[in-house]
Amino acid sequence: MHATRADTSERRFEIQCKLESEIAALEALKEAEERSRRLTSGVVGILSSLEDRLATLRRTILPVYNETGNLQAQQHNIERTLSVLDHAIGYYGVCQEVEAVVRAEPSGPGGLDGFLEAMNRLYNAQRYFQKNNPSSVELQNVTGLFSIGLESLYAEFHDILNRQSRPILPIVLLDLIGSDEDTSSEDAPQSLCQLPESVMSDLLKIAGWLEERGHRRHTKMYASVRSAIFLRSLLLLKEHQRSASGGSTHGGSPMPRAKFANRHSLDGQENAGRKASRRLQHALDKANRMLLKASQTTRLNLALNSVSRKPTLQLAPYSMEDAAPDEQEMENYLLLAAGLHKLIQAERALVAKILPTSLQAQVLEATVRDAMDLVAHDGDSIATRAKRCITRRDFSAVLVVFPILKHLGELKPDLERTVEGCDYALRSKFASVLDTLHTTGAKALEEFAECVRNESGAGLPKDGTVAEGTSNVLVFLEQLAEYADMAGAVLRRNLFTDQSTLYSKDPENVHKTVLGVYVKKVLAQLNLALVSKSDASYSDLALRALFRLNNHNYVVNALCRSSLMELLLLAEPSAEQTYHDLLRKDKNNYVTTTFAKARSYLADEPDLAAKTLKEKFLGFARELEEVAKCQRSYSVPDRCLREELRKELQEAIVPLYTAFHNKYRGTSFSKNPAKYIKYTPDQISALINTFFDTAA
Repeated sequence: MHATRADTSERRFEIQCKLESEIAALEALKEAEERSRRLTSGVVGILSSLEDRLATLRRTILPVYNETGNLQAQQHNIERTLSVLDHAIGYYGVCQEVEAVVRAEPSGPGGLDGFLEAMNRLYNAQRYFQKNNPSSVELQNVTGLFSIGLESLYAEFHDILNRQSRPILPIVLLDLIGSDEDTSSEDAPQSLCQLPESVMSDLLKIAGWLEERGHRRHTKMYASVRSAIFLRSLLLLKEHQRSASGGSTHGGSPMPRAKFANRHSLDGQENAGRKASRRLQHALDKANRMLLKASQTTRLNLALNSVSRKPTLQLAPYSMEDAAPDEQEMENYLLLAAGLHKLIQAERALVAKILPTSLQAQVLEATVRDAMDLVAHDGDSIATRAKRCITRRDFSAVLVVFPILKHLGELKPDLERTVEGCDYALRSKFASVLDTLHTTGAKALEEFAECVRNESGAGLPKDGTVAEGTSNVLVFLEQLAEYADMAGAVLRRNLFTDQSTLYSKDPENVHKTVLGVYVKKVLAQLNLALVSKSDASYSDLALRALFRLNNHNYVVNALCRSSLMELLLLAEPSAEQTYHDLLRKDKNNYVTTTFAKARSYLADEPDLAAKTLKEKFLGFARELEEVAKCQRSYSVPDRCLREELRKELQEAIVPLYTAFHNKYRGTSFSKNPAKYIKYTPDQISALINTFFDTAA
């Protein structure tokens, strides 16, 4: 119990101590609160006083600030006014300041840049006076001086362009044609750097300044100067080709010359190694082969009225306008067209460097128009003279047309891309030349077929050999086959209307099929002409049959040694077999008719009287000798056919005569059998071997 009272006393003491501690803390807190209140009250008083003072300051400063802003605005306006006045005053004195520079022209001491700067000042002054004081004397002065400077600028542009432009030498252009086949149109003109870079820079500055200010008379000057240079470059190439070949036409005869020795080079000796583009050279080489072979015929006059074997000692002279275009002129024209393309590429690149895009097509058109007219005129001239030759039935002209058509057709897409954007009249000139040549080629082929069909009244060779007309027709067709695709395209475009069957036969070789149809037509007309003329010319059935056999054999050999048979088979798959059947028929007719009378004397009859046997042996010998005399004067140019005919003639008569001879030679039908039996079988074989041999 005593312990419990002690614990309670201690507890009470602890509580009493805590209470006193809390009371003391509360008193301290109240004192702090009082201090804070006093401080807050002091701060509020200070802030209120500061606010009152700031309000008073604002009321005092705001009028001053507004007045200062107004003063600053007035000062800025005064400065701007002074600046504008200075600028305007400068326009009033610009004539005096730049007159010396303008009258000194762009080539003066200040140079082009200084001149352009002076012109800029005049241009700005002119615009100022036009807007603000259009009736002032100053405007007249500025306008007059500006006009003088503008004319000087135009004159400088013209002089620089005229002074620095030079025609492209033929050697350079020919080198470009020869080495630039696969070069793109963007890179091609780079090899024709025609103006120095410093000159280009000056021209660009002048053209740019004029264009920015709406003055474009310099474009006409550019077109005029460059057109003359462009045309001169082309004329130099044309003149060079003419002089290198000694002239491109003949006045005395339309016969094509068999010359084609790399005339596209600058000089026949010094530059023989220089070649035109491979594509162009290929066309020229093919044309050379065509014309060399064609020139071996008599004027290549393919009309059947020229089949006489008598040589023509004199040919009627033709004027230069009527002379047939020859292979040299063809080559010159192809090179002229290729040169035109390269020059247009170069000119397009030059225009792009000097003039803005919006003017380039228009200026390029004006620049190349005269040269394009020249090439088009030359092409039309070739076509016109070819048509005159066709009228004279000198079909050699068509051999020139097809190489030109082939190369120009290959050149056309590139040329059209080069003149893209130009006027249609210019772009259509090249197509017009192609159309004219197409029409000329088609007319030549049509007239040739008509000539083969309608020709009559000419004599045939007395020895039954191949008619000159047949040879000429096949030569012409062989050369035509060299350009099968081009000739087929011409025929298809101008002469064939129903083409649905052509696609069904061979879609990949439509043009060759068209040419095959044409060859079939011509050969059919030739065959009809040969048959009708041989019927009218030869009374001897054997000679008539031999003539047809010789000509048909020549046709078959010509077809097989060239691509004509391939073309013919596209149009008529059975053509080869048909010709072989015809040859077999002609051969049988010839063999049968040759010994028809002689065989009649060998007809065996029972109980032949001696007199009859004498008549048979004598009649056979007489007929055999007559046949041999005639046959020795006949001609079979083909050696293989000649041997075949001799063999078949022997087989047709020798066995029959051998049997008759062996049967009756031992009979006593005469005291002198040798008088009647003049030939043994071996002698007859030997006699037949002398057929077709004039020396026997």
